Order: sequence, then C-alpha cells, then structure tokens
Amino acid sequence: MSSYLFLLCPPYSGSTLLWKLLSTSANVSSLPSEGQFLPELKDIMRESPWKAEAELPWPDIKRVWETYWDRDKPLLLEKSPPNMIRTRHIRRHFQPVRFIIMVRNPYAQAEGLMRHNNWTVQRAANFSMMCLRTQLDNARELDDALVMTYESLVEDPARACTRLADFAGELADIDQQANFEIHSIDGTLSRPITNLNGKKIAALSADDIAAMNEIFIEHRDTISAWGYDLLAAAPTGAQAVPPPAEPGGREQPL
Repeated sequence: MSSYLFLLCPPYSGSTLLWKLLSTSANVSSLPSEGQFLPELKDIMRESPWKAEAELPWPDIKRVWETYWDRDKPLLLEKSPPNMIRTRHIRRHFQPVRFIIMVRNPYAQAEGLMRHNNWTVQRAANFSMMCLRTQLDNARELDDALVMTYESLVEDPARACTRLADFAGELADIDQQANFEIHSIDGTLSRPITNLNGKKIAALSADDIAAMNEIFIEHRDTISAWGYDLLAAAPTGAQAVPPPAEPGGREQPL
C-alpha cells in the first residue's frame, strides 16, 4: 500500500531542490509539477492559496492527484508550498501520511520573494515570518514528520540524505550526487546541491536589511527557535550564515 509524503516548505526556500532529490528514488512517484498548478486544479487551488480558512474540495483534489501518481510506488509525493497551512485537511484526507518540514534563512527567502514577485521589503519580510511561525507550529504538532532546514541540506547533503532515509526507509536510494536543474539567483542551471544563501544575502542592500530587521526583531523568538540570527549590517559575499538548529529538541543538522 502506498503512503503519502507531503513536503511542507515555503516558496523560495529550497522546495524544488528537495523535491527533485526525493524524486531520484525509484520508490517515489511525484506529480509532474506542484499539485496546485495542475490544469484541473489551478483555478481552484490558486484562487486564495494563502487563505487558511479557504474551503477546498479535498476529495476532488485527491482524485486528480491520484490520476498523476504511479500508485504502484510506495511513496506518493506532493510539494505545493501552501500545503504548510493545510495540514489539518491533509491529515484528514490522505492516510497514511508523512511530512517533511523545511525552512530557509529568512533573509535569503525574502530576497527571493522580492526578486521574483516584485514585493516590497516589508511584504517579503512579513511573509517570511508567517512561514517560520507556521512551520514552527507544524514541527511541534505533526508527529510523523522530519524537520530540516535548507542549510542542513546544502551544507551536508550526505548527512541530510541519511536523515531522510532514517525517516523513510523507501528513500535509501536517493541520489545526492545528481545534478538538479533549478531556477535560482544565477538563472536556470543544472548543478549539484549548492548553497546559494551567500549570493542571495549579498544581493540585499543595507537599507533592505535594515527594513527587514525592523520586522524581524519583533519575531526574534521565532527566528531564534530555528537557530537563525539577525544580521547587524549589510552582508558581504564572505559573510557566513550560521547553521541552524532544529526546533522542538529534534536532532540538530550538521
């Protein structure tokens, strides 16, 4: 019997990289794109994607997704970022189900939100804080979940893959040496797992960081729970982002 695996990850936080890594397993069936963008569902799932109280026709969504999944595979994978606010509904309609929860340094995520969506600094910073708070709640409330960070994945892929395999034995054959075509700050390139935080944070101006910090300082506890720090000044390409700790006493990534 197949089980469902939902990747809960905010936008511009490495979800595509992790999704493609998981999809290298012969035991995983992935949708051809994010489930929310499938032609049968886009109008429904993209109308108010980040409205937590929005009612969605989950039985219909499940039926559509199951026409795309290979149900002979042990794991059926889905990665639409708004799923992170829909876990109550997902647990009701998809069983058995497991979750992978991932976040990214909020400065790096906010840079992506600004660059791709033409958002203001304030909107990007507020959204990144919503994501960290929501994922912290998910990490504390979901029992059958692996909690990790973008940084733990890209700084030590071998260790990350071991944790993934320990969490779900079906993932023991994922290929950490593969190249992945990802749209990033460098454009769309095919390359191995690479940490792009330095480039993204270096692209922020001193004014950007100051404006972000006005918002981030109000959420210092949430940021700290993930092991992140506030930046005191404009970064340079040489500045390191400290590796984050897992929340809730979970195993700390290296």
